Amino acid sequence: MNGTCLNEKLFWNNRARNYPLPFESENLKKTNRILRILRIMGAHFEGRRVLDIGCGTGVYALPLAGKAKSVLGLDSSPAMLKIFRAECRNHDVTNASCVLSSWAAIPSARLAGRFDIALASMTMAIKNKTDLLKMEKTSRESCVYIGWAGVRNNILLKKVYAKHGIKYRAPQGSEIVLKILEELERKPAVRFIRDSWERKASPAETMRDIEVGLKVNGTKMDRAWVESQLNKLVKNGMIRQLTSIRKALITWPVP
Repeated sequence: MNGTCLNEKLFWNNRARNYPLPFESENLKKTNRILRILRIMGAHFEGRRVLDIGCGTGVYALPLAGKAKSVLGLDSSPAMLKIFRAECRNHDVTNASCVLSSWAAIPSARLAGRFDIALASMTMAIKNKTDLLKMEKTSRESCVYIGWAGVRNNILLKKVYAKHGIKYRAPQGSEIVLKILEELERKPAVRFIRDSWERKASPAETMRDIEVGLKVNGTKMDRAWVESQLNKLVKNGMIRQLTSIRKALITWPVP
């Protein structure tokens, strides 16, 4: 993705339409698995004040609210936060709230020292040393980063992106964070895990997702060609995609 604020907002607002909900059974199972691993790695959320940077629909923030003293979610997508708030109401979550802002735009002084743990998961918010140091300043105890770790596979999207002259690959994430932590002489705990998800959508929804994905990468979609490819994949009116990835779980104490 060409990482402008406009592109990120376009991408995530589009993703919100079909993004996993925090209390869906399979998604909650995955979240709880990761939280168990993070606990073994030394990240303890019980009774803590948690900041979730790039919170989306609340995939981590809202399950964590059941353990934490309070949770504040931060995201630049109004569509994501609309779902976050609805999930709070639907599941009687009273100790979680959210703020509409990009990480770069929110003043550091507004958040400094207000939290015990700062979490960032599958977000482009932490892109450089300034972003990471700002994250550290919000927290009294520790930071947690969950991010892409160099592997992403999706047969359909790989083919589509290749046709449009783009290499389909995992966004940068954990490699950037680990490099910064090394430069800062931090001593993070790191674990790598595999994850996957299945997406079933109508041809029109799939077309829309592909069009947005190509647009934020600076490329106009060849609609006729994409439509011809999707027509081959339709079964019972739906198109199935499987995406498999590798994630890095990184946690470190705030100095």
